[in-house]
Amino acid sequence: MHATIGDYKNSFYYLQKAEKNIKKSNNAYLSAKLYQEYGQVNDAIGLYVKALKYNAQSIYYGKLISGHDEKKILSDIYANRADFLHNIHREDSSLIYLHRALKIKSSPVVNSLIGDYYMVYKKNTDSSSYYINNALKLLQKMNYWNIQRGLTYYYYGNFLNKMKEHEKALLYYKKSVAILERTKRVYNIPLLYSTISSAYGVLNDEEKEKEYLEKYTKLKDSLSRISNESVNTSIDEIIREKESENISRKNILLIYNIVVCCLIVILLFFYIHYQKNKDIIKQKEFETDVLKEKLSNSYDCIINLAKKNDPNFLNKFQEAYPDFIKKMLTINANLSKSDLTFCAMIWLGFTSKEIGQYTFVEHRSVQNKKNRLRKKLNISSDVDLYFFFKNLR
Repeated sequence: MHATIGDYKNSFYYLQKAEKNIKKSNNAYLSAKLYQEYGQVNDAIGLYVKALKYNAQSIYYGKLISGHDEKKILSDIYANRADFLHNIHREDSSLIYLHRALKIKSSPVVNSLIGDYYMVYKKNTDSSSYYINNALKLLQKMNYWNIQRGLTYYYYGNFLNKMKEHEKALLYYKKSVAILERTKRVYNIPLLYSTISSAYGVLNDEEKEKEYLEKYTKLKDSLSRISNESVNTSIDEIIREKESENISRKNILLIYNIVVCCLIVILLFFYIHYQKNKDIIKQKEFETDVLKEKLSNSYDCIINLAKKNDPNFLNKFQEAYPDFIKKMLTINANLSKSDLTFCAMIWLGFTSKEIGQYTFVEHRSVQNKKNRLRKKLNISSDVDLYFFFKNLR
């Protein structure tokens, strides 16, 4: 609670008190929750690597939880890790953990974050819209003054901004601010003020742009002062950890030397073994490099054929990815060449807009064709075709 209102120093104080009691209880759920909170507070004050370290401990204890309902906390922990990875610009790794979180529990914020990823990094409005709409549907089951709604409205505003609906985006940004203020999520608000200021800039409303920029600066400075005090607290903790490590290091030095000697013996054994098989290994590496080069060239060639609407596209695709065509025909043996070509383009990641552009048809016709394809393959409307094809086994 202290961290959500920006009182990080007290947050560390109470977490340290809780840690002493939790270590005595040997409770996996409480330990997972404790390190999850440690991770979130360190992330809030900008110590992202330390936040990831605590998050890893939280995941460890989360996997030890036996109760089915309590184990769902792993969804939140994975979502936290995705957020921390995003802060150090590891976006693809962040997406992996978002999908892990979604697999355990589908929440509005996780769906929103995945939708935001596809909009910002993949420029894929279809996939982005799919996840954003999922988030909005889930909100219908929740009370209004809920942190999930506050954060989801922020990401929905970003989606609307990308779609050039700036005034509607502003409406949802302001709703988000009201909810975050009501739920005392102070550390999320500076970003919203900055985003609202930028949106007013796009609308050429200089007065409002300046107003929200000043709000952003004032709140950001206030939180930074508190954050700096908390960083000192966290650094003191790191120093204590290092001192403890130095004391224990002397006790494990002998064991360390023994382990090193064992490793040297093992490495020597593997080196001798490697020398005997050197020619075989080099040949395998050469064959692998050749195969990679062929696959890369083949993929680029197939993409270019698709963009040119070349009649040879499907034949080349089938040569490179024969299993996919077989799986399609297994589902429905009556699929036409046109159907298979359409499936192949979706599998390659082309958006509806791109398919329409390269095949010279209207965007609406592409959507109609997707609907017909769903019926032929018995795929429900809430399933993303791209992920359905990619996950075929």
